[in-house]
Amino acid sequence: MATPGIASTAILSFIFSWNEFLFALLLTRQKVQTAPIGVLNFIVFEKMNWGVIAAGAIVIALPVIFFGIAIRKYYVKGLTQGGLAGD
Repeated sequence: MATPGIASTAILSFIFSWNEFLFALLLTRQKVQTAPIGVLNFIVFEKMNWGVIAAGAIVIALPVIFFGIAIRKYYVKGLTQGGLAGD
């Protein structure tokens, strides 16, 4: 009975932790970087390499998209399980 709620919490936690940019920007160094910070390094003073930035953004977004598709049934069920039907 708790599976939909746990799945909903898992997808939201995964998305929020995967997309955490500010902590990664402030706490990481040059030797250790997360993927969004790595994409940020493609922006230089002279120009922005839009093709590489777009490709990096797609690669970063793919795990979240696949994870969401994999558990979408549980996610919707978990969000609507607490709803009440009219009597």
